[in-house]
Amino acid sequence: MAEPIVNVNSRQDSSMEAAAEDKDGTSTNLPREISLGKRIWDKLGLNVGTLVLMLKGSLPPTIAIAIYQDTGFATKFLTTGYLVAIMAIISFAILPRAKFIQTMVLNIIAVLIAAAIAILVVYCSVQARTHTTHPPPPTVGGPSSGARVAGYNSSASAVCAVWLFATIYFVNTIFVTVATTSAPQFVTMHQGIAFAKQLLESFLTGFGIATGVSLLLFPMTSRTIVLKQTAGFISGLQGALKAQASYLQSLENKNMFDASPASHQDPSSPGTPKSQMQHEKSQQGKDSTTLEAKKLKTTIGALGELHGKIAGELVFARREIAYGKLDGADLKDLFKLTRGVFLPLTGMSSIADIFNRVAENRGWTSTDSKAHSGLEEKKKIEETKEMDIKQWNDFMKSLHGPFEVMTQAMDEGLQHTLYALELAKLPKETTPKVPVAEQTPRDIEALGDIIEPGDKRFASYLTRRIDNFYNQRKLTLATWCRQKGLELDENLFKNPTLPADVDRNDLSQHQRNQRQIYLILYMEYLLWSTGRAVLDLVRFADLKVEEGNMKEKRFIFPGLKRIKKWVYSTLQLEDTNTEQTPDDVETGGTGIYVGDSFKAAKDPEHLPPTNSWERFGNIIRAIAHLLSSVESAFGFRVACATLTIGILAYLHDTQQFFIRQRLVWAMIMVSIGMTTTAGSGIFGFLGRTAGTAIAMCTSLVIWYIVDGKTGGVIVFLWFFIFVEIYFILKFPRFIVIVILSMVTQILIIGYELEVRKIGAATLNGQPAYPIYLLAPYRLACVAGGMFVAFIWTFIPYPITERSQLRKDLGASLYLLANFYSIVHTTIRTRIRGEGGDPNDKSSPGNQLDKARTKVYAKQMSLLGGLRQHSAFTSWEPTFGGKFPKAHYDLIIEEVQNILNYMGLISYASKDISENPTEDPNQKSWLKDLGKLLSSVNATSHEITSTLALLSASVSSGSPLPPYLHPPQAFKLSERLEALDADILSIKHISEPGYAGFAVMQTASSLISDDMRKLIKNVKALVGEVDFSFHVISTASSSDDSLDTLVGRKGKND
Repeated sequence: MAEPIVNVNSRQDSSMEAAAEDKDGTSTNLPREISLGKRIWDKLGLNVGTLVLMLKGSLPPTIAIAIYQDTGFATKFLTTGYLVAIMAIISFAILPRAKFIQTMVLNIIAVLIAAAIAILVVYCSVQARTHTTHPPPPTVGGPSSGARVAGYNSSASAVCAVWLFATIYFVNTIFVTVATTSAPQFVTMHQGIAFAKQLLESFLTGFGIATGVSLLLFPMTSRTIVLKQTAGFISGLQGALKAQASYLQSLENKNMFDASPASHQDPSSPGTPKSQMQHEKSQQGKDSTTLEAKKLKTTIGALGELHGKIAGELVFARREIAYGKLDGADLKDLFKLTRGVFLPLTGMSSIADIFNRVAENRGWTSTDSKAHSGLEEKKKIEETKEMDIKQWNDFMKSLHGPFEVMTQAMDEGLQHTLYALELAKLPKETTPKVPVAEQTPRDIEALGDIIEPGDKRFASYLTRRIDNFYNQRKLTLATWCRQKGLELDENLFKNPTLPADVDRNDLSQHQRNQRQIYLILYMEYLLWSTGRAVLDLVRFADLKVEEGNMKEKRFIFPGLKRIKKWVYSTLQLEDTNTEQTPDDVETGGTGIYVGDSFKAAKDPEHLPPTNSWERFGNIIRAIAHLLSSVESAFGFRVACATLTIGILAYLHDTQQFFIRQRLVWAMIMVSIGMTTTAGSGIFGFLGRTAGTAIAMCTSLVIWYIVDGKTGGVIVFLWFFIFVEIYFILKFPRFIVIVILSMVTQILIIGYELEVRKIGAATLNGQPAYPIYLLAPYRLACVAGGMFVAFIWTFIPYPITERSQLRKDLGASLYLLANFYSIVHTTIRTRIRGEGGDPNDKSSPGNQLDKARTKVYAKQMSLLGGLRQHSAFTSWEPTFGGKFPKAHYDLIIEEVQNILNYMGLISYASKDISENPTEDPNQKSWLKDLGKLLSSVNATSHEITSTLALLSASVSSGSPLPPYLHPPQAFKLSERLEALDADILSIKHISEPGYAGFAVMQTASSLISDDMRKLIKNVKALVGEVDFSFHVISTASSSDDSLDTLVGRKGKND
């Protein structure tokens, strides 16, 4: 729930910390020593924003407890006053405004409905009592102060028990839980209505206190979160550029073909010898290339997670009324442009994988192949490897200068965007006297020729840098040609009719050279594309400044269309990554709506309805399907677990014990503590029990440190809640544990202050324990409820985290198939020129881009949830064979890689249909290339079919069909050269369309390799249908296959 806030306030992993280094690329090694206090402060990640949120989150329950010390307030609420503080806690005032208002509106509606249900339960209970017994003299000892209640009645108790089970099954609310356990004691409707009214007022008062704090004290909007996350994302992009530069620099003098052994170890193969593993580990530690590549990948992965969180928060930022400078459309455009910078960077992070696969294909990483090779052959392999390493080292040295200049220019461009959009402050030593948004031509002239980020001329400066890199890449390509022994004329790239080309007589050498030049073009194109994306971002920032948006703030209102979409979205099935519950955050679960086709398969037992009666029959069947769903099973499980404790409230011998000891909170802990999977159940039980035990200890400290003085108790209660909010912000995985700890403190401290204020005589027979007894009793009550929830997580059968991981993995594979299908259509549309105006919302190109972006965001969010599920599998007990976690982790990694490569293909295909230059010769070549690509079908639906088949097998656990082969690589180069031998001639390599084609060809080859690995790992999980049949003859001890037997039978006949 508060996770987007956490990401803003310095809760980042090591990769994001690396991404947020100083702008000059150096670490903050200052000459003066940093004090111990400053180091602790930085280690804790404390800043003004975090402290403000901690204060904001701790005030609502403190205010509720303090108000209760007023006599009028205490007289009004009596024994339900503690509920005001609890509701103030769980209202979560630290949420951004849009999220808070939406959550609060839904909470109020739910409480009002619950109040109506509670009155209905009371009515049924009173009627059951009236029709079965004569009303005895009323007694004291009811659920609320002053309520005159009757003795035990079995009919009333049975009716309330049924209502409790039904309400917990359908909707789980604290209000109805409290009401159904109290209703059996009421004799008249007047008593029941008074109790429901008091309960409703307690809930709404807590909501009101939280709302006042949220909206009036340090108000925070969702757009503030989005802008801070975007600033962090842009800083992360700068860190990724530095990590990329470090990796490319390491290729100048290192062996780029030495892969990390762990990444290529088959989980199904036996382990390597201990000495070999130690050697590999030591070598890996010494190889800076591997370390730099790992750092780059980790940084890109962290940026991907942050990208998904921004996408979720952006939905709320565009819905809310705000006072700012950028409206909802601007935020959407900013998000789209930052994604455009991020996508080519993901391609650069795969360069290490490409080198590793080259080494694998040539047998440079296989110790077995070297062992079986002769001495001469082994020597030849080593010479070839050393020659390739030297060639790449020399070539990367020649690229050092252009790459370094380009990287610095992009870094400055990102910094300029931060300054122009006021996402970062200009440093004091370089701050112009006149703000950027108010600079005049005279001010700019006074700055001289030095152009730095924040200057109005920066876009022109960055354009020149990018153009210089584009022109300079021709020289680097010429260098590669000379390495291959080609004598080039200086007008090679100006005269496309020059017949220079690689010798085609040696086909294998030609293909090898072609793959090498493709990789060079791959790197240069992605770096150039990143520069163009940064330039688009800079121009967008400058446009906002020129339009005057950044001069002053204004009120921003969402449009009527946006409001309608928000209302409709609350009634429709949609993704839950934008509206995570505390349980989702704790378990890492993310609900993704993958589409109707994934859930609603064609019914093989029923044809579509053709009349009204058949349609009515479908409604009846839908009810049956609902009752047999996974959600229904979980609701039934929670209802059974709750009634395990709730039954004490409905039995003659235990009803008064239940009321006196307030065991209703054990029931509430059951409903809160139940989780869908066994792994999260074990984690939740241990964590929540430990959190409650800590809350018991802190409650005693709070009370006795000030000798029970009311003012001091309230102050120290605030302080402890203030500290506990820190763990919610920094460690959202433990959000439920922290909330339960705060609730336990309120139950203990609030109860003692309640007794002190209203007196023990008003507790309706409930004993007034001293705090040193009350605290352990509350711990036992909460722990008992958590234990019951833990038991019912496994009864009657456990829903394991592992099965949930498998099902979500199937959904991820389905989304990947969906994404590739969109990419396939996008490429075909671009090649044929049928995309239309991309700025026209009704054009095919715009619709495809929107669909592609939506599916990509879903997949990124789902992959994050899969990694969390995989981590939780370690908490589950294993019976039988071990869980194949390594296979699942490899499949998740392969899905991530394929997703990135598909995105690159879609990205690079733009330059096949859109030429940024106006050269007629290049346009003619690009047109010819488009025609040829259209004739050979640049993409294939075979990958879509294979991914859909893998998804179905993983989701259902069914084995794969026999003889399933991975889709073959497209081999576009060979197919195009077969049609036109000149189309891919080396004289065209300087054209952007050629480089885009090279990226497509390289990425498609990587997809083919990963598809092969993906099928292999899925087959290891679910198996394969095997129809082979072998007969072993005891006479000849030979194996005869079924085909052989059939052949013999035919001869004998």
